[in-house]
Amino acid sequence: MLKKATTLALALATFSSVAVTNHNGEIANMRTWVSGSNTYGVWVSLKSNPSLCPGGFYLPHTSDNKQLVYSTLLAARLSGKPIMIQAADSSYKIGDRCRINYVML
Repeated sequence: MLKKATTLALALATFSSVAVTNHNGEIANMRTWVSGSNTYGVWVSLKSNPSLCPGGFYLPHTSDNKQLVYSTLLAARLSGKPIMIQAADSSYKIGDRCRINYVML
């Protein structure tokens, strides 16, 4: 019985995933912090932020590909092209800002 319960618990843990939402728009503002002392490594606002993320989106300082994502965000900002930002669910929000999961031009 214990073996079945353990197997079920592992299966549920394996199949649980983070809910994500996609948001499209043009970037209005970008902020970056040099020292890492701020909560957000990179903070991005769209011209029209979604109600789920009214404060915009952020990349944490510890993001592995932060430089690559930042470059993509900057390219979108400078070109004026719309971007799609996929944000992690509300368990990863800081205040009214959603954590960026990935971006797509």
